[in-house]
Amino acid sequence: MSTKFSIYDSPFSDETKVLRRNSLLLSGICLFIGLTGELPSKLALLGVSFDTSQQSTIGWFFLAILVYFYLHFISNAAVEVAKWIHPFLKTISAKKIMLTSYSHAFDEEDFVNIPNQVDEGDKNDMQADALSTADWQVKNKLSLLYKMIYLKLTIEILIPICVGLWAMVLMFLLITS
Repeated sequence: MSTKFSIYDSPFSDETKVLRRNSLLLSGICLFIGLTGELPSKLALLGVSFDTSQQSTIGWFFLAILVYFYLHFISNAAVEVAKWIHPFLKTISAKKIMLTSYSHAFDEEDFVNIPNQVDEGDKNDMQADALSTADWQVKNKLSLLYKMIYLKLTIEILIPICVGLWAMVLMFLLITS
């Protein structure tokens, strides 16, 4: 993914694409189970059979896995989409600031093809100020999406640790009893 915004670039990393695929796969399985109204009584892949009283446990298990992958995907995707669209919104905001705050120096024709280096020093300072202000404004607009990093950190670090500890304790209790 380049730093310049392009609608043709995918905003998602390989990790997020895998999470999306897994979330969609589990969503399809849960949707199939929900639509048919039948919980599986046997997991052939694992060779485990369940009686009717344990079938709701399977349903809760599938639901918990689905919620995990879904929230993990959403938290990754929100941050990556914010990073992806940030340069585009920054450019639009900078142009608006230059046209309104510095209308004496800039007009629409200046934005047809802006060279990297403008000769007049004042225009460079104004452009740098406008880009800085635009960056701040865009970050404020996208702050909700950027705050999803906390959900991402919780999902990537705390949940696996807690689930792993829980599984180890249950396995230990099962083995020792």
